[in-house]
Amino acid sequence: MFTTVKEERFRKIARLLVDEQVAPAWFADMEYITWHGETKDLQFVPGVHAHQVLLVDDFEKYVHPGQEAQWLQIEYFDYPYGSTDTGLAKMLQILAARI
Repeated sequence: MFTTVKEERFRKIARLLVDEQVAPAWFADMEYITWHGETKDLQFVPGVHAHQVLLVDDFEKYVHPGQEAQWLQIEYFDYPYGSTDTGLAKMLQILAARI
């Protein structure tokens, strides 16, 4: 998870989503990437090269310069969260097609 949300808060949210059965069980235990700076530099992801990583994000401003090819833009997601939001499901299909 490469997010602007601090890890402790992310873990609480992830656990809640799993408990409510709107996220798969593995979601609560996924790797959390600690980073700093203005952009989500994929070089922060341990054990891989930046070109081996895809960044799923709704804001282009977080894409690190030179890593634009690694960015998959997901639909904007913000409060209030609508029950008809299908952005994550669509992105999962896109990712599955790339495998």
